[in-house]
Amino acid sequence: MAAARDRRRAAPVVLRAAGIAAAAVAVLGPALVAGPSAAAPRAVGDPMAVTIVVPITAYAGDDGVLDAAELTIATSPAGNLTRGLDEVLATSATIALDPMIPVSIRVLGTAAPESALAWLDRLEGAPNEVFLLAYSDADLSALVRADSLDLAHPSGFDFVLDPDAFGPAQTASPSPTSSPSVEPTATPDPDNDDPPPLPTTEELLAWPAAIGQIAWPSDGSVVDSDLEAYGSAGYDAVLVSSANVSETSSAFAELGPARALIADSAASDLFQEASTSIDDATRQQAIARLGAALDGLAAAHPGRSLVLTLDRAPAFTAYGLDDTVASITARNSTRMIGLSGVLSGTAESASVVDSPPAEHIVATPGLTAAVRAEEAFATILADPLALSAERRLQLLSLLAVQGVRGDDWTTRADAFLERSTEILNAVTIVDTGNLLVTSTQTSIPIRIANGLDVAVTVRVSATPLRPLLRIESPVEVTVEPGSSKAVRLDAEAITNGEVVVEVSLSSPSTGVSIGEPRRFNADLQAQWETVGIIFGAVAAVVFAAGIARNVIVRRKKAARERDIDAQEAA
Repeated sequence: MAAARDRRRAAPVVLRAAGIAAAAVAVLGPALVAGPSAAAPRAVGDPMAVTIVVPITAYAGDDGVLDAAELTIATSPAGNLTRGLDEVLATSATIALDPMIPVSIRVLGTAAPESALAWLDRLEGAPNEVFLLAYSDADLSALVRADSLDLAHPSGFDFVLDPDAFGPAQTASPSPTSSPSVEPTATPDPDNDDPPPLPTTEELLAWPAAIGQIAWPSDGSVVDSDLEAYGSAGYDAVLVSSANVSETSSAFAELGPARALIADSAASDLFQEASTSIDDATRQQAIARLGAALDGLAAAHPGRSLVLTLDRAPAFTAYGLDDTVASITARNSTRMIGLSGVLSGTAESASVVDSPPAEHIVATPGLTAAVRAEEAFATILADPLALSAERRLQLLSLLAVQGVRGDDWTTRADAFLERSTEILNAVTIVDTGNLLVTSTQTSIPIRIANGLDVAVTVRVSATPLRPLLRIESPVEVTVEPGSSKAVRLDAEAITNGEVVVEVSLSSPSTGVSIGEPRRFNADLQAQWETVGIIFGAVAAVVFAAGIARNVIVRRKKAARERDIDAQEAA
């Protein structure tokens, strides 16, 4: 048994090379004889070229990454990822890999569990062909239908990177050899206080050995209007279920603007049943049914290609995968090739058979609109990705193919939208009530509240809705995390009266509106300042006149008294 398993582990390289070579002959051979438009003839009795696609995925919930504890469990000897990889590497299957898994390991740096690093090393060194799924295995049909296929690409991971987990800064030092061809070695520099270089988003997501960019949306979800988006986005092919397209005699087809890899839905169901059967007897019965179906397909279209897939599920349960693939390999009617062998073949014409959209596809435009609003809002942060990058990952995790089937998906989607509303309403203008202005030259106090855990910088604008008041705005203000700050806008009252003032916030870099504008009434009584001056001046004049009159009266009275005294003396 062990020897047989070892032979099957060694077989993928030979089988895949043979499949690719056969496909190349099929494509190039006729061109050498009859020109590029000729199709490769199929000899009667040619074995059917079978490709098996096995997804390796993990469900990260709504966080967008697996943490160290989750990775430790998943990559332990009995862990879900370990058992799945053990089965897949014993076959020649093509691996459909969720890039969230290697990213989750790489972002931990030196803090990554040893078992996770060993698991990643095994996968990177495997001979199996690999293509990358969308991040978190998000359903691309949902994003395409929302005109948001660009959101399938993560915008960053800095929010989970710990510089301490990537060692000290390094300095290149000369090699001890005198050979000029030897590169200098990098060694830690204890005198260098600079933070270590962190891996880029591209480095974290990279899988250089991937056979191409292949989209694998949820089964039965593709509609004809989706295809142009995949072609424009640079996908080499779209993997679809045969139930989603017109009948074909091979696994490779042209669907208008996009090429398609077609997984036979009926045969894949039999393959799934055989691979996931628990007991040997049930598995052998399922393998027999699968074998009969494969023989029938090979007899109907000798030399055709066929793609079989396993379902994407929260847990790996295909513990009969090795035995099932071995039974296919042993059949005279089949030969195994990698997915690249199918891609190098000749495509036939087919068309999409549309189906009604699933609930999550209908709801996705609202989710993507919320994420785009958050990304516009995040421009008030010094580093917008500190907010928006994590939320995009949470969106992709919410749209995971294995997750959208759950009964709680609607509840999780509602919670995502509620959180979006909280974020968009986190920076507000505080209601300070109405304002009484009693001076021509004054200032208008505006208070801004920041409910986020990061500082924000906003532009404050105040506009009087009547030309009774002139306000100097906009001005920029930075508000620290979880606090509020008041800013005073210089203003000049033109005349008395009441005026409504509208205050709004916007992003200094993009001009996008932040939060809801707020209005307040300003009661202008600036002319009382002039009236008071005039009244004071009049009062002073009256007071001075009264004093003068009293002085004159007293002087006249004193003069009359002197005249009377003089007459009496005479």
